[in-house]
Amino acid sequence: MKKFVFTGLLLASLSLAAQDHTHTQEVRNLDSIVIVATQAAKDSPVAYSRVTREDLIRTAPTQNLPFALALTPGAVVVGENGTGSGYTYLRIRGSEGARIQVNLNGIAINDAESQEIFWVNLPALSGFLENVQVQRGVGTSVNGSGAFGATVNMRTSYVNPAPYAQIQASYGSFNTWNFAVGAGTGTDGKQVLPEGLGVDIRYAHNCTDGYIDRGHGTMHSLFGRVSWIRPKYALKLYYIYGEQHTGITWLGIPRSQLLVNRRYNPAGEYTDAAGNLRYYPNETDNYIQHHIQLNHSQYLGSRFSWSNTFHMTKGDGYYENYKQKKSGDYIVRRSMDNLYAAFSSLGTWTFGSAGEVILGLNYSFYDGQHFGLRTYDVANPNFASAPEYYRNLGVKHDGSSFLKGSYSVPLSASGDRTVRFFADMQYRFVSLRMDGVDTDGISMAHQAPWHFFNPKAGVTFVPAKDHQLYASAYTGSREPSRSDIKESIKAGRTAELFPEKMLDFEGGYRYTGSRLLVGVNLYAMEYKNQLVPTGKLSDTGYEIKENVPVSYRRGVEIEAGWQPIPQLRLEGNVCLSTNKIKDLTLYLDTYDNSASWNPASPQVTEYYELTDLVYSPSVIGVAQVGYKPFVASAGLFRNMEAVFTARFVGKQYFDNTGSPERTLQPYQVLGLTLSQPFATRRAGTFTVTVFADNLLNKHYCAGAWAYRAAFRDTGTVEVTEGFFPQAGFQAMVKLGWEW
Repeated sequence: MKKFVFTGLLLASLSLAAQDHTHTQEVRNLDSIVIVATQAAKDSPVAYSRVTREDLIRTAPTQNLPFALALTPGAVVVGENGTGSGYTYLRIRGSEGARIQVNLNGIAINDAESQEIFWVNLPALSGFLENVQVQRGVGTSVNGSGAFGATVNMRTSYVNPAPYAQIQASYGSFNTWNFAVGAGTGTDGKQVLPEGLGVDIRYAHNCTDGYIDRGHGTMHSLFGRVSWIRPKYALKLYYIYGEQHTGITWLGIPRSQLLVNRRYNPAGEYTDAAGNLRYYPNETDNYIQHHIQLNHSQYLGSRFSWSNTFHMTKGDGYYENYKQKKSGDYIVRRSMDNLYAAFSSLGTWTFGSAGEVILGLNYSFYDGQHFGLRTYDVANPNFASAPEYYRNLGVKHDGSSFLKGSYSVPLSASGDRTVRFFADMQYRFVSLRMDGVDTDGISMAHQAPWHFFNPKAGVTFVPAKDHQLYASAYTGSREPSRSDIKESIKAGRTAELFPEKMLDFEGGYRYTGSRLLVGVNLYAMEYKNQLVPTGKLSDTGYEIKENVPVSYRRGVEIEAGWQPIPQLRLEGNVCLSTNKIKDLTLYLDTYDNSASWNPASPQVTEYYELTDLVYSPSVIGVAQVGYKPFVASAGLFRNMEAVFTARFVGKQYFDNTGSPERTLQPYQVLGLTLSQPFATRRAGTFTVTVFADNLLNKHYCAGAWAYRAAFRDTGTVEVTEGFFPQAGFQAMVKLGWEW
């Protein structure tokens, strides 16, 4: 289960103990050099969870990866189209996607400008991942930008020594379906290819109508890998392709529609000359990404290992959107064309079981082009002849290095009692240049350099076997995103826009027994100049933020797991927190009246001495029950499994005023997964899986936004809101075959 690092470690140790083939273990050791260097070790003074391949399989194949991570402590997932198959957002401890660093095989793949990760651009990602480690808080240093709320470390599937093939087909609610096929030659040299050489490929296709009207999606993904594994070195070439075509759903729905039509979507809505309500038929978002990775890993003796990775992402796409204005209706096609290249080098020196030292170097380059076409011929739009009305670019250089090490001091002759010290230092330099004009014709010319130094330190005390006590103090820092800078340029406030900094204190206790697992983690994330949402959204749904001098997130995470009998396992976690901003002044956009909407000055201000941080529930909990009724028998149904899940998310505010009028009510979602594999001697294994979510058909909203404007003529404040309803009961059946 995702919540427990302990469960993952226990399963991993049992799995490795069961391996009889030396070749398999050598392959996996070489395949893991870069991952071991960038993930937190099992005795690190870090709050982290491990999501195993088994956990990933328990998630419906059409749902994006955040839904497989939704059971980690403090995690909240929002699906724009209500099903989890389109645009999906992950928050951990209230920190949104721009503050969560996402690494694929040790390389950061967040968008360099927005710092977001767009999961929709990597559909069916879970299908080619081996495991995921989620570090909460600042976490340990990795390549690229320093994590500010959490780190998601993904590793692709292991190189398999033996040949294999797999096919799966799924169908479910809202005409949602998935088809995937994969195969690999293996590296054992017993087939056509020589020993050590292997080829893997997997293709997946997802389709859905979506829960929200016109929230449809058509997505493709392709994973390819060529591996050359030798006793002392490994060379791997990866290619990952993602393509998505989705209906626009980022506006949400107004409050008035929640009780009338929860599936309502205002995107592209207009009134024609005859007064009929219509919807523009091509209200769509389209994007294609190509990821290429080349990794070289090598052992340089018994104590040294070295890994180098080159990564390149090429992406391009556009969204098409109908605009209804008093000055005249028109249609825009706003496009992106970007190139991201990164190189990292990691060296690891181990000195027995006592400790290790890791040196990491990283450089990345990003070139992002933004441009748009506009046509006023809404009846017969032709973008081949439409004029370009804006173009701007962003060029970003990002260089970083980190040095981290750990050392254990034994306190007993048996080695059961130890103290392990951990230290970590990261230096990062960022240079950003922006140029061109934005959609409103305003110049985007801007240059900025940033220097960051992020030291970290911690200690883990092992008083007895299976027990750990740990404490740490980590620092983090990050630069403003492109949307933050863009809005500050337009407001003439670039001098008032500062990088964010944070000091993260973590401390806790872990117990990992054979049947009982317990963990308690206390955290205090103290921010300086945190950029927080003002409630206003840009045209593409980005939150506009501003610095606040003092804010914090403080809480406790409690995890437990128990397997009283082989047939039954019980697991759960709860995150209790308080998330506050001190001395917050909000500036409301101010207009003369609600008819003409002419800007007026000065702006209306509101002051809050202490208020709640947006999108930060004080209570988040998860419980899971896994039951294998016939595991003790030798019959056909020995591996039948039922997994029942309950997720609870407490009250959260969707702006920073702490107003009860802008509150998302608590919700609880119940899910059930049933699986039955049928193993044959010659024809492989056939598996039938049923996924059911929101069993009680609850009507709830997982996300919302608010924009508030003040009017001089009436002295009132008008609120515009958008809500993101999630689907009621939904189900899916998956048929799979693996050989």
